[in-house]
Amino acid sequence: MDKKDALAPSPGDAFGSVYVHEPKARHTHTAVILHGRGSTGEEFAKEFLEAATTDNMTLPLMFPGWRWVFPSSKTSWSDLFKEQMPSWFEAYSLTHTDAREDLQMDGIKKSVAYIGAILEREAEMLHGRSENLVLGGISQGAAIGMWTLMCRGNPNRQLGAFVGASSWLPFASTIEDFVVRGQTRKPGWKGTESDAFVEGMMAAWKLPFPSPQGCRPLLSTLVFLGHGTDDAYVDIELGQQAKQVLVQAGFKVEWRDYSGAEQEGHFLKIPDEIDDIAQFLARATSPKVGPHRDVTNMSSGVL
Repeated sequence: MDKKDALAPSPGDAFGSVYVHEPKARHTHTAVILHGRGSTGEEFAKEFLEAATTDNMTLPLMFPGWRWVFPSSKTSWSDLFKEQMPSWFEAYSLTHTDAREDLQMDGIKKSVAYIGAILEREAEMLHGRSENLVLGGISQGAAIGMWTLMCRGNPNRQLGAFVGASSWLPFASTIEDFVVRGQTRKPGWKGTESDAFVEGMMAAWKLPFPSPQGCRPLLSTLVFLGHGTDDAYVDIELGQQAKQVLVQAGFKVEWRDYSGAEQEGHFLKIPDEIDDIAQFLARATSPKVGPHRDVTNMSSGVL
């Protein structure tokens, strides 16, 4: 292992180790990347950091001033698989994602708080420049990443970018209802347990939810979502649903789909997706992009 790579202790109760790949040049940015269910930060880091572009360049080589941080989830009992396994939350079904939503709540709440604390710690290392932070993940890790993005304690502090792969958005329909119809609910409206959970987690947005034309800096965070058309585990329609909810919330989303990735389509498509992620990160974190995020030269994938 490179001597500048390190297994750092986790600041969270019962979460696994945090794998850190230190920058090879002056530290300018930090990317916090979340693994999928059944993996660990260290395991996914080695796969992610070794993935190369068409030009045989890895992301650490392309961004030498970046610190790459890979937290690990808790290991807990899965009611679905009937065994202990690393997971950010209990996802009972990926066919019917709203099944047993009550099982998802505790894990989502604790994981979002944990990743939020890591982002705050990393922002301090960047002298408070949260716009130089990137959050991302794959599968269940990207799901928690999207939740963390929307539920940050201070939505007036933007992140530089978000990158998600092969994922879905838990409670998507409830979040959509909160975003689209939150302003028009009649007095005395009583929602479900899922409604209460979403509104509690997104309390910092304060109903009525800001319109996509609002000026919240958080909505300046550019988003990249990639998904396999042949993903055998998370149907691409779930990824498209996540994209649509983020767009309705006011985020600018760049969408890409791929075919032929490893793990039955449920992984990064190499090198194509690494090419796209590298180009997206270069645009999204460019110092030439101002506080209101000029996206005029982004590709037609932006919605």
